[in-house]
Amino acid sequence: MRLLLTLLLLSPPLVAQQVYLSYDKDGTPVYSDQPTAGARLVELNVSPPSASAAPANPPADLQLSQAQTQIRLQILEPVAEQNLLSNSGELRVQTRVEPELPTGHQLRLVFDQNQLSPPQRTSGFLLKGIERGEHQLQLQQIDQNGKLIAESPVTRFYLRKSSLFSPN
Repeated sequence: MRLLLTLLLLSPPLVAQQVYLSYDKDGTPVYSDQPTAGARLVELNVSPPSASAAPANPPADLQLSQAQTQIRLQILEPVAEQNLLSNSGELRVQTRVEPELPTGHQLRLVFDQNQLSPPQRTSGFLLKGIERGEHQLQLQQIDQNGKLIAESPVTRFYLRKSSLFSPN
């Protein structure tokens, strides 16, 4: 009995750790075991999960970050690797955003690695004055503070113009 009591006194305490949640200057959640100014204590369920138990709802902070990763931006037209003929150098770009843009968020189009369009809420863009050759497009979603939230994969396309030497 004395041995058991000695072992219990010398073993590390079996007390649950406390976790604190705060936010950095960019609004990113920061979890720590040390309290800081403005941090709140997060209650953790430390009981082992049972096979029949339904999964618990994740905290709101985690739900928000999961929702951000589910944003899908896509350039529909022009299609990747498409050859386009436009003597005027005009190009209509059609995009898709899923889910719908939240209030205050906007889209901008990046053309050949330069921001081309001012931010807007609509998903269609008209580009003018494009020279012949290879080009790249990327769609970006930004929040009300101009912070980049999501971006589409880069779409490469080729613009052709008719000439006397190459009418097609």
